[in-house]
Amino acid sequence: MRILRGKWRGRAIPFPGSPHTRPLSERAREGLFNSLEARTTLAGKTIIDLFAGSGAVGLEFLSRGAAFCTFVEKDPQVLLHLRRLIEAWGNTAQTCLVQSDVVAFLQGPVQPADFIFIGAPYRYWQRKTVLQLIRERGWLRTGGYAILEHPLYEAYDEWAGFVHKARYLSGCLSLFSW
Repeated sequence: MRILRGKWRGRAIPFPGSPHTRPLSERAREGLFNSLEARTTLAGKTIIDLFAGSGAVGLEFLSRGAAFCTFVEKDPQVLLHLRRLIEAWGNTAQTCLVQSDVVAFLQGPVQPADFIFIGAPYRYWQRKTVLQLIRERGWLRTGGYAILEHPLYEAYDEWAGFVHKARYLSGCLSLFSW
């Protein structure tokens, strides 16, 4: 796994893995960022990477010019690995790492962002709750995008703010804007 473009292009993202994590593939990440960059700019934007895992999505945003990324991860070992990686890359000033359950985080003080990536495990059953909290509590800035990774068998085309869906192997990425 590596950074695809930007200031860290080609840099490897070492990740020891965890039974509960499944990093977004390079192909899916490239498609996601091509879609976002066709719609808006990433430079100077703020990001929230929910279910951060390896941090690949948030790190890709930062590599492409985003100003700040908040990584939210429940697993303390996965978060520790991500913290060490960010420190090794000398990027602590542009990041905030939060160890928390995602629903609990979203029920806390609102810190609006321009992009929110929701990379929940496929067996996670609260994706709709997460989307509702983001929308109802005002986590997404006007003109921003929430990106939901989900299994093929789930459909979000009828949800308020739905913009686009792309299929990648066994999953989909759906974009929302409110």
